[in-house]
Amino acid sequence: MESTFLRLQQIVNQYTSYRLKKAINLFGLKSEYWNKETLHTHIEEEIYNSSLELIELHEKHPILHIITNFSDLKNVLWESTFIESLSPDERKKYGNSEQLSLSFEQLKNDNTIYDEQIPYFSGILSSIYLTKYIAYLQSQLPQEQPAQVLSALETKSTFEAGFTLPQIKLLTQCVNEARIFTESITTETFENILSCTLARPLKSRNNRLLVYFFSALDDRSLINRNWQAVIDKNRLFLSSGKNNPLTQTDLSSAKTELKDSSPKGSEIIDKYLKELKNH
Repeated sequence: MESTFLRLQQIVNQYTSYRLKKAINLFGLKSEYWNKETLHTHIEEEIYNSSLELIELHEKHPILHIITNFSDLKNVLWESTFIESLSPDERKKYGNSEQLSLSFEQLKNDNTIYDEQIPYFSGILSSIYLTKYIAYLQSQLPQEQPAQVLSALETKSTFEAGFTLPQIKLLTQCVNEARIFTESITTETFENILSCTLARPLKSRNNRLLVYFFSALDDRSLINRNWQAVIDKNRLFLSSGKNNPLTQTDLSSAKTELKDSSPKGSEIIDKYLKELKNH
């Protein structure tokens, strides 16, 4: 199975590199006609339009959110949680794609030609391209602008979740059964986590398991994709090793470790999240 996904990844990388280079060249041609006073405005418009396109893709196929989150991986199809998020039928189609003849030239003309045989393929291509193009555009802003963009993201001070009461009760059970914290919590406490109104920070029992839980919610587009910054800014949790508040750096490091192996208790989280859509 791995060789099948690596083969697909090769053509994904080839296509997205081609499309990104083409977009950057076109941007360079257009920028020759912009003066310094309007350059910032034009770049922001380009970022806005590309972001809208990416959001529409996520709304149409939420699974693509995983691709965007892990777009920096060279083998995102294999190394991210994308495979685990596919349905059995979709996974079977990916396995059968080994027999499919893939043409880069045909993809350049129509990136949807393999969507029936390989679910979400055009969305994968577009998601990676748009993510990289937006990053490129942000790098072209005046030096102070990227910091402003980051600041704007970090001002989102909650998880922006929209869970129903039955879903909140289910997730509370999940947190307690998986023993994510050193103490059991109530549904009210879980609601306070989501709204970032905890009276005191909760101590993590296992930082990797905590990160696994929030990453899983993020992968399903159920919370703000900048959840690490939200946890850091609101000082919601204390580290399992020390009593220091978990920072965005701590959370990012723990998430990186998840690529090697899933923590004990992750199977409990997976079980509850499969049930979530039925509530």
